[in-house]
Amino acid sequence: MPRRPTRTEEGIPLFLVPHVMMQGVRNYGEEVEWMEVRKTNHHFYSLSIRTRPVKRELKQRKDGATTSARVCGDEEGERV
Repeated sequence: MPRRPTRTEEGIPLFLVPHVMMQGVRNYGEEVEWMEVRKTNHHFYSLSIRTRPVKRELKQRKDGATTSARVCGDEEGERV
């Protein structure tokens, strides 16, 4: 499987580095492979985010619903 390209944002001021990192984790979640922050000039930084594909069968469902539970009410000994 081919690698995904690294996403790079440049010219980020020092006080925005944690926010941009948090935003990258929110957007890509468990697909984040690594993050790298480099100082470019003065108080500006470059942030690189590499993501990796996650196998679908191992990825958790975000809605929290279970497929095996039934909500009908027609279980043993119970009549509706």
